[in-house]
Order: sequence, then structure tokens, then C-alpha cells
Amino acid sequence: MENKIENKLIQLLQTQYGLENVSLNFLREGGCTTYIVNGEKKYLLKVISNAFKDTAKQSVMITRYLEEKSFPVPKTILTKAGEAIVEVFDDDEASLVLLQEFIEGEEPDLEKSETAQKVGELVGKLHSLMKDCPVHLVVRDKQFFIGRYLDFLRQKAYPKIADYEKLGEQLWDKVQGLPYGICHGDLHRGNLLQTKDGQIYFLDFDTVCQAPLMFDVMVMCDMTNYFNLQQEDIEITRSVYKNFISGYTRNHPLSQEEKLSFYEWVAIRHFQLQATILEVHGINCIDEKFIDYQLYWLNKWMELQEETK
Repeated sequence: MENKIENKLIQLLQTQYGLENVSLNFLREGGCTTYIVNGEKKYLLKVISNAFKDTAKQSVMITRYLEEKSFPVPKTILTKAGEAIVEVFDDDEASLVLLQEFIEGEEPDLEKSETAQKVGELVGKLHSLMKDCPVHLVVRDKQFFIGRYLDFLRQKAYPKIADYEKLGEQLWDKVQGLPYGICHGDLHRGNLLQTKDGQIYFLDFDTVCQAPLMFDVMVMCDMTNYFNLQQEDIEITRSVYKNFISGYTRNHPLSQEEKLSFYEWVAIRHFQLQATILEVHGINCIDEKFIDYQLYWLNKWMELQEETK
């Protein structure tokens, strides 16, 4: 079955893109199936389920916009007819095919001050460029960041829900009113690639949204362990954040209120990420003991931030 699918994709690469004598290596399965295309050049081939059609088209539009602005993203390879995405059908089931240049690189090390500054400078540039990006995006608000997780906890009849509700209100009270902009939405280090010559590329714009810009900043700079809060990781986070901000503000301003909100956003991220995990894996993928420990983690995090003020 896999050979049949791969043969169809190779045929498509020949007819639509004019690529001859190529082979495919399976890379990964996730929101889409990804292959490395081997030939005279290497490419990245993504086969995207029709369920993610709108998201995929939006992501390509954003990537091509950034490419036109000379921002470092993988180049979208167009078909011979000039199309960025090809729609294909297999047994009446539709999917989308996207071909991009292959970037050979590794996740950048933000613990290096110069790397953190460089990434910060690029994220600041990204946020500035996205102001003029002609896309209509979903707005992420309190319900997305806080409310979804509380709804899940209510469904699970979690006995300490009041503690989470109180903390959620306190956190959102600190960040509401901060400037919104177009965010990458999942700007962790795994969505960056640094080449041998030091160039840093930004990947996977599938979760772009309107949200407080500090959310992107926090996700990139948070070096804490999601399951085990350690003082060493807190110190690394502070160092990375300081260096990142020195680069970011060269291309995009941040108010003092925004800068100080970083620690609240780290806590909010736990609400947001837990809700997403439950949406993907189901409400029973975590138990009461895990939820208790997350509450401990969050309370300890906030106590430590108060001590440093």
C-alpha cells in the first residue's frame, strides 16, 4: 500500500513539478505525512489531509508572503502551472500536496547569548512584517488560553477546580489589555532550523493567530521543564529571555508591562497546552494526580517570581 502511494506521489512530482528520477524517504507522520524527496536536489513533500485544507492554504499564503519579504522561511516550490498546492484524489478522498525546499539544519541553542539575540531579532522582524500580512486569522482570547482547560477540569469533576479558577483569573487579569498582533502560535525551538552557516529558518505556520505578541516571545524563551520545576532551568530561562529581548526590541517595541508579563505567560502556557493535549488525546489521558502536580508546579512558579520582585 505504501509503495502504491509513493509511486503515485513520484508520478505527481514528474507531471506537476517536472522532477525526474526522484525517490521518496518517509520522514514523519503528524498533522500531515512528510517525505524527503531525493534527486538532483532535496525537497520536503507534505501530504495534507483534506480536514486541514483551510489551515494548510493559510499557512502557505503566510509562508509565501514572508518569502517575498526576504524573511527566512523554506521556499515553496510551485508547479509548472504556477500553483503552490496541488489537490489530489485517492478513492474519492481528497488531500493536498505541498513541496518545499529542504533545509538541512539543527535546532538552535538559545543558551548561547548570540543565538538568543539573533532569534529575538528575527522574531521581532516577524512580528513587524506580519502587521501587513493580508490574512484573516482566528483571535485567541481568555477562553482559548484559560477557559478551555477549566472546562475540561469541570468535565472531570476535579475537586480543586476553585484553585485553578482563582489562579486563571489572577493570571489573565495581569495580561489582559496587552497588545495583540499576528503570532506564529507555536513558536518553540523545534520550529526553527539553524544551518551550518548560521542561517536560522522558521517553520510550520499552521497555528498562526491573532494573540498577545508576548505569547510567541514566552514560548520561544521558556526553558523550564514542563513536569519538573528546577531552579537551574529558571535561571537559564531568565538568561535566554534577557538576551532574546535585547535582539527582539531592535525590530519591534515591547512595553515594560509586556516585558514583565513573561512570567504570567509561562503559567498561562500550562493552561493552554494542557487543554490542547486533552483535545488531541482525550479527557482521560491525564489523572487527578497529574492535575494536582501541575497545580503545585504553577503555584511554586508564581511564588518564586514573587520572591524575585
